[in-house]
Amino acid sequence: MHHHLRYRAHIDGLRAVAVLGVVLYHFGATWLPGGFVGVDVFFVISGYLISKSIYADVSEGRFSLAGFYERRIRRIAPAFLVVTAVTAAFAALVLLPYQMVNFAHSVLWSVFGAGNIYFFQETDYFSPAAREMPLLHYWSLGVEEQFYLAFPALVLACRRFGSRALGWAVLVLFVASLAASQVMLALNPPAAYFLLPFRAFEMLIGSALALPGARFSRKPAECIAAVTGGCAMILGTMLILKSTTPFPGLRALTPCIGAALVIWGGEGVRTLPTRLLGSPLMVFVGKISYSLYLVHWPIVTLGREWLGPVAPLPFLVGGVTLSILLGYLSYRFVEQPVRRNRNLFTPRVLVGGLLAGTVTLGAFGLAAIVTRGLPQRFSPEAQRLAAYEFYDADAVLRKDRCFFPLFYAMPVFKPECLPTGHPSVLVWGNSHVAHFINAIVEAGQAHGYVVGQITGAACPPLNERYSRFLPYCRDMNIFAREWVRDHKPDILVLGGIIFATPEIDEAIARFAREGIRVVVIGPVPLYRDAVPKLLARRVSAGNTGTDAGSDAVPGARQADQALRAHFAGNPHVTYISVFDAACGGSDCPLMAEGEPLQFDSSHFTQAGAKFFGRPVSALIFGGPPTATAPPAATVAP
Repeated sequence: MHHHLRYRAHIDGLRAVAVLGVVLYHFGATWLPGGFVGVDVFFVISGYLISKSIYADVSEGRFSLAGFYERRIRRIAPAFLVVTAVTAAFAALVLLPYQMVNFAHSVLWSVFGAGNIYFFQETDYFSPAAREMPLLHYWSLGVEEQFYLAFPALVLACRRFGSRALGWAVLVLFVASLAASQVMLALNPPAAYFLLPFRAFEMLIGSALALPGARFSRKPAECIAAVTGGCAMILGTMLILKSTTPFPGLRALTPCIGAALVIWGGEGVRTLPTRLLGSPLMVFVGKISYSLYLVHWPIVTLGREWLGPVAPLPFLVGGVTLSILLGYLSYRFVEQPVRRNRNLFTPRVLVGGLLAGTVTLGAFGLAAIVTRGLPQRFSPEAQRLAAYEFYDADAVLRKDRCFFPLFYAMPVFKPECLPTGHPSVLVWGNSHVAHFINAIVEAGQAHGYVVGQITGAACPPLNERYSRFLPYCRDMNIFAREWVRDHKPDILVLGGIIFATPEIDEAIARFAREGIRVVVIGPVPLYRDAVPKLLARRVSAGNTGTDAGSDAVPGARQADQALRAHFAGNPHVTYISVFDAACGGSDCPLMAEGEPLQFDSSHFTQAGAKFFGRPVSALIFGGPPTATAPPAATVAP
């Protein structure tokens, strides 16, 4: 007979804090930039409650692996399968073919408990592309289920070696996982974020707190201090931490230890903080927290796809409200019946339903992959345009040779990236200057220049204050500064600068004193969504126009105007406005000669690299623009 734990209202309240942090963050609450750490709080809660149950059953000789996994299936699977199926139905109505292929892959990996591994391979949690993945939040379910595939076996194995073996095992694994997580932040941040070995320490904090013999205070003052301090640590992290901060690693200890303190303090006497956490409203949100977590992210992603641009406040209020409503319905009509009505939902029915749901979702996923996203839902022209989101831009950027992607370890630039002769040009900055490289090389060769490139994703040049958030950017910029100092290129092309700072002005003046001509390429056109998607959506709606129109983000042109004004009086800088050079000051087109000019919201295709790059490159070398903006094209209906 399984040992049932007594109900702990303050833990449901803690669940409410965790899930509301995640939901508010995902719906765009800018005042809660670290709300995503609610997942870390969930890991600690899970580690505590499930480990405590396992310890009790093992100590009383009643633990059964079959029984344990039957309870896990009963708790996790019903709402998971229903929400995934409903999400798939809506995805089929909303997503373009390339998006449906990605979604189908995520379905397949997720139904087998490995969603975190898929998302590790495919995306960065904080990247814009993540907003197109309706099941991205399933990564945390994958981490948990993988942990509980191994942890019961560890507990059973340690039982043979005496009462202290389990405590030592938990401690050693905690230290090893935490150390590995911190090291991996520098080597491969997505791995540190998504994969179990680098997240296990969070659940092990809960497991350690649940160890037999753990002491809980009965002193009200200590309990109040623990719960209050723990909540402050969690909320403080949610308010201060930013998505650009390397995470998890040691930084995850703050919300995790905060969660442990709340649990520890609430296990003793009832105090005002625990009564507040155990209030009816907090308990309600805590009880529906699992279903609320499942439903909220598909609403975020599919809602954006379906509605297009929505004002932030209505999206936040409406999205959170709808998520709570659907979360309650899932809890009331899916979770609760399966957990309570064991006569109807017997273990055989439960396992059969799990298998049937898994097979059905798997078949859907395979069909979507084999057909490349169920393309028959769209016209041939919409399919052609949407396919550009599969665009391989490695050649445009010279990726892994002279351009390095996000969170790369210390870049090592190949000899071809570093010019050895003169006259020479060095291109330095982020991806928004890297995609000009082929046009600059072409124009440079025509003028007798050798061209080098030192570029990295999200790495603006010179700005060391920004680079501290991305260590590989700091390393790249230090390398570039030293190279420029030692080799003194004749022309230094900087790109990816969004706003000028005194540090940038000082660096440019120093380069000028060394006889280096500095060229700053301004911001590129930026759109509210990926250009192929915008064009495909237009075609599907019967709109054949290709001008940017309202899809352009005004901030890019505003930043261009501000930089042009700033550098206008600086004799050391040649400033090139991409808008003026390529678009003649008019609305930039989304497409030219039948090809989208960008494959996402800002980065060029080969067609875009020529359209924007050739006139910009002509100005770098002192000649007139080689191309002007063509008249607006149309796309086939």
